[in-house]
Amino acid sequence: MNDSLYLNLSESIKQRKEVFLLTITDCDNHELIGRKVLLNPMGEIYSTSPFPPSLQQMIINYSEKLIRKKRSGTFTFSWNGSMVECFAEHFPVPIHLIVAGAGHVCEPVAMIGKSLGFYVTVIDDRKEFANRDRFPHVDEVVCQSFLHFFQKAELTAQTYILLLTRGHKYDVLSLQELLNRKEKPAYIGMIGSRRRISGVFEQLKNDFPNESFDHFFTPVGLDIGAQTPAEIAISIMAEILKVKNQASGVSLSTKFHKFTRMGFREGAI
Repeated sequence: MNDSLYLNLSESIKQRKEVFLLTITDCDNHELIGRKVLLNPMGEIYSTSPFPPSLQQMIINYSEKLIRKKRSGTFTFSWNGSMVECFAEHFPVPIHLIVAGAGHVCEPVAMIGKSLGFYVTVIDDRKEFANRDRFPHVDEVVCQSFLHFFQKAELTAQTYILLLTRGHKYDVLSLQELLNRKEKPAYIGMIGSRRRISGVFEQLKNDFPNESFDHFFTPVGLDIGAQTPAEIAISIMAEILKVKNQASGVSLSTKFHKFTRMGFREGAI
């Protein structure tokens, strides 16, 4: 892959745009083997060495099924009397984890989020907390007020928001903006004690009397007895994965224990 194509692919990923990298893997015209183009879901192609228009259109047409299914795959077709084989590698929109509040729990959360493949944004209104020295490996560090950030933040079904702010007034400001938005994220979680959580929702009830708040995850995380920042981060990210993967979150050994009562007969498991 040449530098220009790589930079274009990197920019699409950075901007959280879906893209396919298409490579001709076999063709009677050997000069075409290994040629690559980028294709977005709108059917727009980017290439540093354009294909013949008829070949380009064939590639777009035969990519439609993979684009609809949002997955990688190989397809073949006939062009000018030759068979062409093409591999399409899917680069989906990265799942976006927004962590509001760059305190001591944020650091392990951001680290685990990156290791799980999330596009991680850390937001805080304090320069001494929201900086690259503390978060060198995340995708974005934003030093801005929570209110202004959530007024304009991109929200999609691929957005997961975690509120780890230093006080309930910042939670209220953030949630007010999020509740006013038409777009809905996949997940909103908020850390805090019962007293803090109660105070937040008492204030929100005044502005949103018809809101049930059932879709908020608070106190955030799964019940694993977490105490340290690292343990709390694992608890939080486990809950986010549970929501993302639409899983039960119960211990996998629960199913195994059922088989212990069956005497481990051959084939039972």
